Amino acid sequence: MDPTLLTNPKLLFVVCMSAVVSMLGSITVAARPAAVATQRVATASTISSLVLLVTRLANLFYLPLLATFAGEAIRTGDTDTFKARLVWVVLGGTAGNAVAWLFLPRFVSLYKVLVERIYQGGTKSLARPEVIKEAVASLARPSELKARFGQLHGLPAGFLFWNVFATAVWIAGPLCSLFVGALHPEHKITAALLSGLVNGFAAIAFSVFVDPQAAVIVDQSVPNKQGDPPSRKPEQADTLALHLAAGNCLGSLLGVLVIPLGVPLVLAATGFMSRLGGQASEDLWSVVLLNAGITLLSCTTYAARVSAVKTGRVAMALAVYNLFFLVTRLSGQFYAPLLGAVAEHFKLLGQPEQMIYGFRCILAGASLGALVGLLLMPTFVEIYNRAVTQLEKRGTMHSVLLGCLHPSAWPVMFGCLRPPGIVRMGDQPSGWRRLPKAFLIGNMLVVAIYTIGQMAAIVAGTQVAADAAQSAALLSSVVNGLATITLALIVDPTLAAITDGCVKGERPAGQIAAAASLLMVTFLLGTLLSQVLFVPAAHFIGATAELLARWR
Repeated sequence: MDPTLLTNPKLLFVVCMSAVVSMLGSITVAARPAAVATQRVATASTISSLVLLVTRLANLFYLPLLATFAGEAIRTGDTDTFKARLVWVVLGGTAGNAVAWLFLPRFVSLYKVLVERIYQGGTKSLARPEVIKEAVASLARPSELKARFGQLHGLPAGFLFWNVFATAVWIAGPLCSLFVGALHPEHKITAALLSGLVNGFAAIAFSVFVDPQAAVIVDQSVPNKQGDPPSRKPEQADTLALHLAAGNCLGSLLGVLVIPLGVPLVLAATGFMSRLGGQASEDLWSVVLLNAGITLLSCTTYAARVSAVKTGRVAMALAVYNLFFLVTRLSGQFYAPLLGAVAEHFKLLGQPEQMIYGFRCILAGASLGALVGLLLMPTFVEIYNRAVTQLEKRGTMHSVLLGCLHPSAWPVMFGCLRPPGIVRMGDQPSGWRRLPKAFLIGNMLVVAIYTIGQMAAIVAGTQVAADAAQSAALLSSVVNGLATITLALIVDPTLAAITDGCVKGERPAGQIAAAASLLMVTFLLGTLLSQVLFVPAAHFIGATAELLARWR
């Protein structure tokens, strides 16, 4: 390691951003004991989503700025210095995770305050001076965690090891992709976009082996919908959070070892995607249908909320949705580098108009998926109900998935099919009237912006100078960040409050069904609006990438 590299202000900024992003991502484990203490599971989960989306905002600058170093390596041919800079970025992430681990009791106290305040007054209450003062004061009063490192108190150790592995892959994946782009500039956009695919595999590991087990522990540590006492001691949530935070710290440090192992794998994947992109440019319908399927699965978030109310198991329903969501993310991260390869192929042929037309067809696939999702919502609600029941019975998500492969389970799975229609629960009419309009409009804007994020970035990457192309490809986080911030501030907290209120009987059950149905309609409208925003977003991303490339 060469400490003199940190005299570069831009690298020092990137390393600090890596530390902040890692710390914010790691402190979300504090939501587990806070959810048990407050018994507001959905609201605690929403705050974690909000914190994670703040990290996405940081990524608006972190990864695209890091990509400018790759552009510099392409221009100068000095890949050794670039690799040394990547090691410093990993160490910055490790430092951030260490802070989250060491100060975990203080973050648990902060989470408790935020959960109660958001549940009572929504996210707008966070701007009140008295709430800010209370939140800051909570950091000085750490919660007493009834846990010690190394003492698991009955928790299975297997999913903790998976957490370490997934964290190492998560932090090193984008860095491997950027390094491959520096080694092979002709495939720089495809290589940059493969970072999402690598992270997708890490996210799947989180969703299959880590999050469901953690969700079972949380849900079984609070009284159920019928008021029965919890089957687990609250101390297990403290033990869970402490060891997950420690695993994040260890996993990020292991990222230094993952980089030399990951570069050959990403290099092989880049070559494969480039060949596949040339074939896909001749027939885009497969990509259109893939985008329709990805959008269909992402729509199931609303069905998860309805199922959470029906089953009374909020954390488990959200854990099942996380699996659906991350399967869509993995699929999306597969087709993102595929689109990058298609765009590079059209650029080589000198056919930019054909590229724009093809991407508009893919956007139409998102509208098709949203329409099918609206029609199949009752079916997805039933699927979630069955999955939550099995998760509570079996205890782990991978055992539920293996159970689905057995022929005896197939009739039960087909039995989940329901006629297309609107989900109904209890007092439907009053549920429609009591919904705030702002979060419905916000959902439409979120979907519109998120739908175009990657494609607009890819188009921008083909239109800028070579040393800014990777930055442009990674600046999809600019577009998606705007969408996810809107989601975190307007949509998710309202939906979480409705979910928690319906579970506790403080709101009519029909309100969650009404909310899910209307959100699905605005989801469809958002995909249609994306056609209007597509080209302006590409110009915005291209201009931003050029500005970043000029910062030396």
